[in-house]
Amino acid sequence: MPIPASPVFTAYIASATVLGFNLLLLANNTALSRAKAKEVVNPEDEVINKGAKVVFEAGNALTERYRRAHRNALENIPLFLITAFLLTLTAVSTTTAYILFGVFVAARLFHSFAYVKQIQPWRTASFGIGAVDQLVILGVLAYQVLLA
Repeated sequence: MPIPASPVFTAYIASATVLGFNLLLLANNTALSRAKAKEVVNPEDEVINKGAKVVFEAGNALTERYRRAHRNALENIPLFLITAFLLTLTAVSTTTAYILFGVFVAARLFHSFAYVKQIQPWRTASFGIGAVDQLVILGVLAYQVLLA
């Protein structure tokens, strides 16, 4: 079956789309939070943001929380996108792919929410679930390539 017609590839596309929206939401909320606080990160931005002050690293608490959540997502999502794509090129079962992709996406979405809302221990738990799922994806990928 050609890759684009594969249900596994369709699940990959859906996962990548949801994770992409998550990244955009975090990035845009960072910018909106910064704008509300009248903070800019570049001196030239003061020209178009009257009354704003330049804040290079530390800003208001909400902006910093969005930035950290976004950075965490940027550290974790690319590896998933690579390994999940490679998994679509193997003979992995549709059910296995749906479960692995779904768990990762759900964990990352909840992690972003828990990070911004400061919900512990759920932030750490959702990070751990996503990390373990990524390890399983790597294991399944290795199995598919080396042993199947």
